[in-house]
Amino acid sequence: MLKVTLDLRCNVCGGERFMIPTLNDLEQDVRCADCHAFKCCSDALEETMASSRRRLPRQDQWGYLAS
Repeated sequence: MLKVTLDLRCNVCGGERFMIPTLNDLEQDVRCADCHAFKCCSDALEETMASSRRRLPRQDQWGYLAS
């Protein structure tokens, strides 16, 4: 498992660090690195990240912008 920061948030604790599986790992779940809550399967990670970007407000140098 690799611990990485992703452009996602944990639904349980709000964390942005996740454990993602390597090819050799038997478990293919993406989990929060802090609370270990399930986020998605590794096969669905790209789709999950794309859908979360559509829901998050945009941020520029001055803070969050209303969409």
